[in-house]
Amino acid sequence: MHVRSPASHFLSTRTLILFLSIMPIDSSILKRVPKSRQYKEYVRGPLPLKWFQRASSISRTAGVVGLIIWKIAYQRKLWGHDSQRRTSGSIKVTNQTCMKWGICGNSKNIALRMLEETGLIRLDTKRGRSPVVQIIDDDLRADRIE
Repeated sequence: MHVRSPASHFLSTRTLILFLSIMPIDSSILKRVPKSRQYKEYVRGPLPLKWFQRASSISRTAGVVGLIIWKIAYQRKLWGHDSQRRTSGSIKVTNQTCMKWGICGNSKNIALRMLEETGLIRLDTKRGRSPVVQIIDDDLRADRIE
């Protein structure tokens, strides 16, 4: 059995470090550490799939407007995953917000009226003002009854 002295170990380590610093390093050898995904904007969940299925069955625009409404509700903490409410707080749906998603003001208003007729939202409109909506989630009530 060969026993190394601490001095010889130190010298071999220094030699190795010196050798590695002189030697060119191939970048393909280095591990690439993936960056974590950090998005500036995202839609928080959980999102009720039955609600979105009903909204998107009305029209595609209604599905996107529904997504916008849920996004605003979670951002402003008007709806939460631990909430037992069946309706959200009041949500103002502006034309600027919908334009970011490619929906003009008239399409937004038509979609909101159709969502109200289906019973997915409560709609409060005033002339010259952005409509104010409340999300209605009857599936939450049905889950508690069963």
